[in-house]
Parts: sequence; C-alpha cells; structure tokens
Amino acid sequence: MASARRLYRLSLALAGLGTLSVLAIVGTALSHLSLTPPPVAEVLAACGRLLPSELSLAGAVLLGLGGLALIVLVRGVRSALIQARAQVRVHSGLRAAVEHERHGEFVRLFPSSRPQAFCAGLLRPRVFLSATARDRLSEEELRAVLAHEGHHLLRHDPLRLFAARILADALFFVPALHRLEQRYAELAELAADEAAVRAAGSAALASALLKLGASDHPHATVALAPERVDHLCGAPTRWRLETRTLVLSLVGVVGLAGAALFAGVMAGGVRVEVLSVVVQSCMALMLAVPVAAVGALWRRRHGGPRPAR
Repeated sequence: MASARRLYRLSLALAGLGTLSVLAIVGTALSHLSLTPPPVAEVLAACGRLLPSELSLAGAVLLGLGGLALIVLVRGVRSALIQARAQVRVHSGLRAAVEHERHGEFVRLFPSSRPQAFCAGLLRPRVFLSATARDRLSEEELRAVLAHEGHHLLRHDPLRLFAARILADALFFVPALHRLEQRYAELAELAADEAAVRAAGSAALASALLKLGASDHPHATVALAPERVDHLCGAPTRWRLETRTLVLSLVGVVGLAGAALFAGVMAGGVRVEVLSVVVQSCMALMLAVPVAAVGALWRRRHGGPRPAR
C-alpha cells in the first residue's frame, strides 16, 4: 500500500531531523562539558553551598542540553530492551513449533488451544500458526491468512515497527512520531489484507477473521478494527497528520538545534566541570529529599478518594 510506504518515509524523515538535533546537542555538550573528578578538598567544602557557584547561563544551558541527550539515550535503550524481552518471551513460548509448508508458504506450526496466526521475529521473521487455527480454517481461509502474514514477513514489519517505536520513545520531543508509528501499524494491516484478498478473495479473509476471533498477540491477523472491515467492503483508506502535531514536532526539532547552536556560541571557550556542579548541588539535593518524602506522605494520607456521604 502506497500510503503505508509514504507514512513510514515521513516518520523516518522526522526521526532523522530529531536525531540530527540530538547529535548537534551531543557535539556541543562534548566540546564544553568535562567529567573530570573534582579535588577532594572541593568535595568536602562543596556541601556548604546551597547552589553551584560560578555557573554561567551558557553553562546551565549546556548542562540542560547534555541531560536531555542522556534522557534520549536512556529512553531509546529502555524501549529497545522492553521490545527485545517481549520478542524473547514470544519465541520462548514457541520452542515446540515445527516448520511446515502450506500453500507455498513455510510456517511454524505450534500447539495451542487458541486460534492464532502472526508474524514474529526481527532479523529473521517467521509466520506462526497454531494447530487450532489450522484445524478450524478451510483451505481458502488458510490461504488468505498465510498471504496476510506472508506480506508482513516480506515487508519485515516486525523490524520496522521495532525501529519506529524506539525512535518514537526516544525522541519524545517529536510528538508526531508516536502518531505516525501507530498509523503505520494500522496501514500495515490494511496492506496485508490487500495481499490476502489478492490471494484468496475478500470472502475467504472475512470468514477467516470471524473464525479466528480476538487474539492478544500484538501482530495477530485477527484484530478486527472497524477500518479493516470498511476496507474489505471497498471503502477508500484515508489518513492525515494533524497540523498542530506536525508543527509542534518541527518546533521541537528546530528549537533544540537552535539551543545547541546558541549554547555553543555563548559558551565560547568555557569548560563546565559536570561532576563539580553535581557535588556543589548536594545541599539542594539533601533539602529536596525530605521535602519530597513529606509530600509523598501527605498525598498518601490526604490525596485518596473521599468517602461518599
């Protein structure tokens, strides 16, 4: 489906701009921030000051930008780990799967009491079909389901969605990426439905979807969204990205790139000792801990729902 390809390219273009702005931040921060440990005497005397001393506005901006780049990295790694663990759980539950050839497609057949069909795997995707689904479906219905999942396999949709979700989670200052990732997942299902209709007809696919019913797998064939039903009935597919979301995303990207340029120009030859600033902030941190603890205790006692009268 051409709209799915265009959407994914737009997502990659926005993610590329966001990544370039982060790289600009990293380059600026690395050229002005230092992680050299402070002297012991400074560490001992630092907690007597409430706020860091001798920290210019440019230095504060550089610290903020460096922290932002670190947040982007942590969020990206966290998203990748969460998705990788989910993939491992899926494959660990499919160790008993045996490869079969049906209708020219190689599928992994696994025992399950639930009817399931899905494509999973990042670098080497595979089509998985439960024995219950095989037994319930007619030959034409099975052809439609396998064509649907085979389209996901050929397009490497699991890997595409894996990358899109990492970018959307990491580049949180580009809100359009979350919407684009969700919409691409929807359009990928419609494109796979078109492949199934070409292989076996719309009646066979619709009948298979009804027989399989609901499934809890994220890439299962049987998630019957209203748009998929309309698409099977011949309704045209439309998608659009809200102008406000796109504008906010571009403002975020341009704003961060501008902040990196501003900080680099204003800082000049200034070097900010990051660890020294952290040590000098220990008094503020010690004051913040009890305040946060008191606030949490107050919310626990007074923030709950009040009993109805």
